[in-house]
Amino acid sequence: MKTRDERIRYVIQHRDGSFLNVRGERKTDFMTVDRWGSVVDVDAFLHGYYAPDVPEDYHAQPVKIIYELEVPE
Repeated sequence: MKTRDERIRYVIQHRDGSFLNVRGERKTDFMTVDRWGSVVDVDAFLHGYYAPDVPEDYHAQPVKIIYELEVPE
């Protein structure tokens, strides 16, 4: 039985180190922003209707997410 899995997701990071959520709010904690499935999805958002004023200041930052099955003791 598989008890552990890892996934790579992406967050939007500004060149100053802060992160961006889909409402255009800057955050300091990457855990509080939206995670995207691919760099293509991030790029589409950064150049779409709700894009920030200067999309070139942002990039897709990979985040490794680890899922582990909790085993009761």
